[in-house]
Amino acid sequence: MKRKAIEGRDYIVRVVCMADGVHGCVAQDCNGFFNVYVNANDSLERQKQAVDHEVKKHIEGDDFSKEDVREIEDL
Repeated sequence: MKRKAIEGRDYIVRVVCMADGVHGCVAQDCNGFFNVYVNANDSLERQKQAVDHEVKKHIEGDDFSKEDVREIEDL
């Protein structure tokens, strides 16, 4: 069973170059640890917004237990 993130202790933020228009993404490793990636080309404020989105919507929203991407991204 995968662990859920608790108060930022189960994720790390990594700043990497991404395509224009991509502000962030999150991936979970085999141990349940989350890697939040933000775009190095974005402003610090936009990076903070991306982290907030990835943590609150995807990690705290338990999206990694969902099987249908339409549930996750409101498609």
